Amino acid sequence: MAEDKQVKKYFENLSYGKNSLASEIHGKVNQEQINKSIASAVRMYDKHMAEGNKEMAAHFKSQIMNWSRQLENLKAIKEEYAMNSGGGKGGMSMFSNYTDQSFDRNFFTERGRIMMDEKLEFTLGVIGEDGQPIFKKIEDITENWVLKGAEENDFMRLQQSAVKQRNDLGEPLDFDIDWEVSKILEKSDAWKVMASDKIGGRYFLNDYVEDNQEAIQTGRIPDNMLHPDSFDPNQDSRLHEYYANRIRNAFEDSFYTNRVNEALDPNYQTPGEMMAADKLIARMKPQEAKETNTENTQV
Repeated sequence: MAEDKQVKKYFENLSYGKNSLASEIHGKVNQEQINKSIASAVRMYDKHMAEGNKEMAAHFKSQIMNWSRQLENLKAIKEEYAMNSGGGKGGMSMFSNYTDQSFDRNFFTERGRIMMDEKLEFTLGVIGEDGQPIFKKIEDITENWVLKGAEENDFMRLQQSAVKQRNDLGEPLDFDIDWEVSKILEKSDAWKVMASDKIGGRYFLNDYVEDNQEAIQTGRIPDNMLHPDSFDPNQDSRLHEYYANRIRNAFEDSFYTNRVNEALDPNYQTPGEMMAADKLIARMKPQEAKETNTENTQV
């Protein structure tokens, strides 16, 4: 996505470092506003100390320290966002497509504002894609972040195992498909990744829409049933069925192909049947040779 490239370019050319002040890493406009607020609080602290009003002085000191903690937290979140934006394999983003980054992309590339609310707490704001303002508190920034983990690797391991276990002798898989898929989906936010991101070269939602075009067009599947949240496996079985069937198909494709070949050629042998026949012939050859030698001796 173009937005992701802009974010990556911003962080690659960032002039700030680990030793930068927490107040200076969000752009000059925000730095000036923060410095003014802190300077005002420091003046009030000095004033009350000079007047001997230690209680009020302690109030302003506490406010300054609170702002400092909030800014340090915000700095840590920006560093985490930078790492997740380009810390994946090959510099790829670790964020799932499920994550709405419209606020983060703007704020962490210095296109947002830091303001004070009526309680003198920091409030962050950006202008959204629709031109409307979006406001967040620092502690709310990461609450909806979903990061990609081992979901794809876990699924591909099962699918590849199913492919390797393809056989024509009626042997079942050595694992329970439904049990294994359930274990993947129940891990933290894994189901959100499986519903929103490319897994094994395919997107679940794309396949689902393609397979259910008629039902979607006629309204039998309403729009709200296409939102990623509607596929929560705790409430809905579609996501589970989709990935379980992909594994089943990986195992059973060869079975279907073999049945077609048998219908076309009565003498067709599956690879497994051919292998079994070869082993039987190999076992029979020593016996046949022994019997032949015995007959020649008797003659």
